[in-house]
Amino acid sequence: HAALSMFVTSFTTAAAFYANYVSNITAIRCFGVYAGTAILVNYVLMVTWLPAVVVLHERYLLNIFDCFRKPQQRVYNSKSCWTLLCQKFNDLLFAVSETSRIFFEKVLPCIVIKFRYIWLFWFLALTVGGAYIVCINPKMKLPSLELSEFQVFRSSHPFERYDAEFKKLFMFERVHHGEELHMPITIIWGVSPEDNGDPLNPKSKGKLKLDSTFNIASQESQVWIYNFCQKLRNQTFFHQPDEQDFTSCFIETFKQWMENDCDEPSHYPCCSQPKFPFKQEVFELCIKRAIMEIERSTVYHLDSKTPGPRFDTNDTIR
Repeated sequence: HAALSMFVTSFTTAAAFYANYVSNITAIRCFGVYAGTAILVNYVLMVTWLPAVVVLHERYLLNIFDCFRKPQQRVYNSKSCWTLLCQKFNDLLFAVSETSRIFFEKVLPCIVIKFRYIWLFWFLALTVGGAYIVCINPKMKLPSLELSEFQVFRSSHPFERYDAEFKKLFMFERVHHGEELHMPITIIWGVSPEDNGDPLNPKSKGKLKLDSTFNIASQESQVWIYNFCQKLRNQTFFHQPDEQDFTSCFIETFKQWMENDCDEPSHYPCCSQPKFPFKQEVFELCIKRAIMEIERSTVYHLDSKTPGPRFDTNDTIR
């Protein structure tokens, strides 16, 4: 008799989960398909398997269990502590069951019927309040050119301030919205990929650990980084800056600088060097001169936030 009603409720619930399939998030789509299918399968089992099991239990299993039951004889003079404890526990379960039955069959209907006008007024107030919040203040806003997401909270809420204010400060968000910007990507060498911070403390960032086996001044490292820059230049996302500095690929800029003719003999060996890679002692000497000369001729300035070569406290390139 209840199969049709159960089908309607199961179908509507499954349809709500299947609606998640239009989401762009793969996890939500998979969850919607899984949950909707599970509800429909549960409905099929409820109208087929469960009634069959109940019929089999009442027809066969119930009589079998009755054959093994022994007549209960209450012995009041020789009850053990365990028997008394079980009896108290059964009495407690019976009392809870009766209390629950009385509440749902008598008390709850009485409360609903007697205070029906109060319930009606209360839910009407909730409806009016929800309509005021959604339509007037803070007012749920539809997507627009200025705000492409739904506004759920008031504008001063941190969740909404990112979409309204902070999003414009991040370059990857501005590129995503069609602005002609180039997001820099910094590739770091000479640092060990080791996370030595406390995983249970979000404020523990750990300490930077340098790779002692890395030597950028060696000829093998120079050739490897130069070839890497050449391969990177052939990628579609690469953008060549107009100025000559060390922010794009310092080994290429340094190689071009070393190939310039010597204006004075004292500038040697940091000029007229067409042969690449350079010797380690020449590389360590001339890289400092190249940085100082490029800083004087351009707006480039090497600091802790600018991509380029790094030097330790002993003024040695790392």
